[in-house]
Amino acid sequence: MTVERYPHLFEPLKIGNITVRNRIMQSAHAMSFNSPDGLTNNRDIHYHVARAKGGIGLMITGNRLIHPTSNTFCRGYSYGYRPEMVERDRALTDAVHEYGSHIIAQLNHFGVMGETHAMDDYRVLWSSSNIKSPVFGEMAKAMERSDMDEIVEGWVRSARYSKEAGFDGVEVHLAHSYLLHQFISPLFNKRTDEYGGSFENRMRFPLEVIRAVREEVGKDFVVGIRMSADEMVPGGMEVQDWIKVAQTVEATGDIDYVMTTAGVYQSATYIMPPYDVPNGWLADPVARLKRSVNIPVFVVSGIGSAGEAEAILARGDADMVAMTRAQIADPEFAKKTKEGREDEIYHCLRCNQGCVGRLFQGTSMTCQINPGTGREEVFGVQTLKLAPAQKHWVVVGGGPAGMKAAEGLAKRGHRVTLLEKSNELGGQVNYVIRMPRRDSFAWITEDLKVHMAKAGVTVRLNHTATVDSVKALAPDGVIVATGSLPDRSGYSDVNPLVDQVPGIDADHVFTALDVLDHPEKLGKRVLVIDDEGTRYSAGITEKLVENGHQVHVLTRWNALFHKLGVTLDQPIVYANLFAQGLTYTLNAWVSQIRGGDVDIFNLYTADEETLSGFDSIVLCIRHLPQQQLYFDLKDALPNVHRVGDCVTPRRTDHAIFEGFLAGREIFDNWQRYIEPGAIEQFNGPLSREAFE
Repeated sequence: MTVERYPHLFEPLKIGNITVRNRIMQSAHAMSFNSPDGLTNNRDIHYHVARAKGGIGLMITGNRLIHPTSNTFCRGYSYGYRPEMVERDRALTDAVHEYGSHIIAQLNHFGVMGETHAMDDYRVLWSSSNIKSPVFGEMAKAMERSDMDEIVEGWVRSARYSKEAGFDGVEVHLAHSYLLHQFISPLFNKRTDEYGGSFENRMRFPLEVIRAVREEVGKDFVVGIRMSADEMVPGGMEVQDWIKVAQTVEATGDIDYVMTTAGVYQSATYIMPPYDVPNGWLADPVARLKRSVNIPVFVVSGIGSAGEAEAILARGDADMVAMTRAQIADPEFAKKTKEGREDEIYHCLRCNQGCVGRLFQGTSMTCQINPGTGREEVFGVQTLKLAPAQKHWVVVGGGPAGMKAAEGLAKRGHRVTLLEKSNELGGQVNYVIRMPRRDSFAWITEDLKVHMAKAGVTVRLNHTATVDSVKALAPDGVIVATGSLPDRSGYSDVNPLVDQVPGIDADHVFTALDVLDHPEKLGKRVLVIDDEGTRYSAGITEKLVENGHQVHVLTRWNALFHKLGVTLDQPIVYANLFAQGLTYTLNAWVSQIRGGDVDIFNLYTADEETLSGFDSIVLCIRHLPQQQLYFDLKDALPNVHRVGDCVTPRRTDHAIFEGFLAGREIFDNWQRYIEPGAIEQFNGPLSREAFE
């Protein structure tokens, strides 16, 4: 037990009329599990129960919408104002309470920060004023008094249903540039009536909502608010302004806690900051707020370790610490910490690929390093069972896919031998961590090393596998995870009839991996040819700029590194690169390379031009699978499978997921996939046996 090491973290906390068992919480976050009907289902229940079993003190559900005009940008959000939610949510709260955790329902209206085309009909966005979302660009209607009355009723109705469903409280969302924030902040509130202008006027409607919620649920029920500590916009509301908001709401006597956050849609990076923003970045502003009020204050700040959380609590800077993504990555975070098994924790990378990026792509949340997240019913911790009989499996390749497969097979009781041709595990993760602000990806390798060792995997480094060397091990099955290598041809599907770009085999043309292996070979002025639009090409570009090169990017895309938008790291990458004088050409591709000159053509007009004066050219284009050994082994042995990039090159989350499936010996394409809707059913309350 390590309670002695973290006495503040495992100290109970009284919030209103409830007492939570420790100071570890999960703040509200969107999951999009409720498609298509917007009602709580088994997927919701299994997700929350996994974290309750894992020892968490408090969970707050994400974004229960309180009115039909609260449109979001995708399906899958839940509707708190619908009476059907009472039965559904009672099954959720009963299950969570069974395992000793508390759960609060967050109630929200998106206001203008939505997009009505996500619905099956055409609706109207409502807001404080006639404004547009900076992301989706759809104009909102400035709310009339009758609209405000409806919104108050929506919050009241949703609070009533939440209480009837057994929640321990409700949280009123005043942050992230959603509706009530749109009334509070001059960024959004342009009204000239009694709800706009002065601070008192701008607070009027949010206070009406909070008062109505409190009157509905009574004094013996927790009511909290989620509130910004800084809008992170030049000229926007800063911590001293939000302290005044908190004090104003506290003075009403209607709330029991303040849940802090930061950012608006104009500064979305800070709503759920990627690893580019340091851990604990918001702790100091929240500490100022904490010392300005007399009710519990909860902090979010990218905290990923018990030590960081303990330090915040010990200083009195907050009363609870939200470790949301840490528990998305590992639902047993609290339990492992309390039991002294911190080395077994799967660490969050703060990459935002599974938890944030998928939402902006219109699908449900998961986690790059934890395939069970959002799929707990079929892939949760409790579903890992011993194999019927022990076999000997050989895994070829020690990257993420191979390591994950080896871990799973060994945990199920198999004898596993992993062969890696290099002198270290990690595969291409070892390249990723050498790019700017990507060192968190090292946790993939380090965590899997721990779990493989504890499960008894035999690892052989510096072993170049062959058919004969694998056969000599007499395996019952083989997993091939030999990865991929960069293509040096310059081929792109935007110019599919050209198999190899003329001149691309010149000595001054390098792949992205060459940049990391041999940076000394590159000249001063560099052209990056980008066919990806991802952090792969952005990271290489940043690395070159950091090393003092003058860089120009040529990309076939209509925006620079556009795929970073969904993971919220694009603004930081842009700021770093533009400050260093990066230049770029969009919507074009290379036709030939002539020494330091590169002939290019516009993809839409076919206009040609020449970019001149480059000392080196770097290719950020496709990788190709290293698959020959797989085919050779498949011809020689009966039970051979492949996973990861040697199937086809994709992202790390694909590799880890395929390794996870291989670890469970799930290979049948007719059976291995989760069909749409299969885990979103609801057939009444679930028994305890369903979670064991």
